[in-house]
Amino acid sequence: MKIKYNIIPKDDVITCKESYSVGQALDVLEKSGFRCVPVLSDDGKHFKGNVYAQDVYKALLYGEIDKQAPLETLLADRDVHLQESASFFRIFKNIRRYPYIAVTDQENVFTGILTHGNVMSILEDSWGIESGNLTFTVSTHEYQGALSGIMTTVKKYSSIHSLMTLDTDSTFFRRVIVTLPASTGREKLDSLLQDLESNGYRVFDVEEM
Repeated sequence: MKIKYNIIPKDDVITCKESYSVGQALDVLEKSGFRCVPVLSDDGKHFKGNVYAQDVYKALLYGEIDKQAPLETLLADRDVHLQESASFFRIFKNIRRYPYIAVTDQENVFTGILTHGNVMSILEDSWGIESGNLTFTVSTHEYQGALSGIMTTVKKYSSIHSLMTLDTDSTFFRRVIVTLPASTGREKLDSLLQDLESNGYRVFDVEEM
């Protein structure tokens, strides 16, 4: 999955220009209500960093700058961006630390941002939260073929909407979250769960989403 298909596009992102003064940037931040916005080159093509409301207020409070000072003095996260062709999974190391990740194309032209909300929407879609699917968690001892055994059993009763494994660092056991389409039905689900448990898997956290 590529980042480019899940971003907020540039035209929908509130930004500042690098030639702005601190005062101009503060106006943008206060009007938008955001704690941080991207700063772009004056031609709107290149990502130059982020400006945080907290940094602006702090610098003004302690007299480190005035509102006429160039915004460049408060730029942060200059190198925090990813290309839109990057895999979606690459963002997890950074998205926890920042309000969003700036996204650029292969020519380093700013194309938009990927936010925490974007990431959560993707995960919700993969789990079928909005479509009312069925989900359950299976616990199994870690051994070669364990995951294949779970999938083989599930496919006897239903197609698989999504599957996620947890505890990947564990050498003893692993949890597997399985999501099935709502069309599977409760009767088939119950039969499936009984089949899994009869084969030595422990099933818990059964939910209808």
